[in-house]
Amino acid sequence: MAKDKITKKDPKKELSGWLDYRSRPNNSNTAKVSASLKKLQAERRRALLTRLGVIIFTSACFIVLLGYYVSPKANVASIQIKGAPELNSKQIVKASGINAQDKILSAYLKQKDYSKILSEKFPEIESVKVTSSHLNNLILNIKEKKVIGYIYERNSQYRKILINGKVASQTLNVNEIDKKKPIFIGYNKRASLKEDLRIYSKLPTYVQDQIKVMSGETSRPTQIIFVMNDDNVVIGNTSTIISKIKYYEKIKQQLKKPSVIDLEIGAFSRPLTNDEKNRLRIEP
Repeated sequence: MAKDKITKKDPKKELSGWLDYRSRPNNSNTAKVSASLKKLQAERRRALLTRLGVIIFTSACFIVLLGYYVSPKANVASIQIKGAPELNSKQIVKASGINAQDKILSAYLKQKDYSKILSEKFPEIESVKVTSSHLNNLILNIKEKKVIGYIYERNSQYRKILINGKVASQTLNVNEIDKKKPIFIGYNKRASLKEDLRIYSKLPTYVQDQIKVMSGETSRPTQIIFVMNDDNVVIGNTSTIISKIKYYEKIKQQLKKPSVIDLEIGAFSRPLTNDEKNRLRIEP
């Protein structure tokens, strides 16, 4: 058998190439690592400066606000009432309990309290919104309840009748009332006014718009009287008037002058007497 030929290799020579490669510096990788480190340092510096800026800004704002709060500029300098021309502004301010030593910020936080206090004192007030001008001038913006009519009182004075059936606290003269809303006369007992208001609220809108006077001066507790814009007078029973009022339009078309339309038992009409005209304030 022929002997295999063995070639001898120098191990040092074989390893020298690999060792030379390992010892040769890799400039590309080194540059990449250096750039990454610089970028990371820059991002950390920016993040640190951003946090520091936020802290400084927040602290500055807090110091300014604290300085304002403890200064006289944060106290209520004046109070203005908006949205309730008929109400007495001095009475509103007194009822609210706000004084010159109070802080504007405190007034903002007590907005719901003011709404509750003032609506209990003045039935016509629905809510109060607090705003301010020139830093320390407080403004109470008052929203009033809807008015459905006016109740006549002695000495030619009127009070608003509100959507919830309550009567307003402030008296008005004839020039201050809305002539498009009905006048309620002869109501000395609040119970009868409440019942007639309940009936009025259930009448069709087109009928409500035609009523200029509702009279509480009836001959029976179950009787109800309307004076319409055309000066016709409708008399009805509290238990049936809502269903019978639909006949009014047909009956009035047959009338040549203002008359009494009686819907209590049947449905008939008759001329108005002078006494009725005077009592119901119908001009001749």
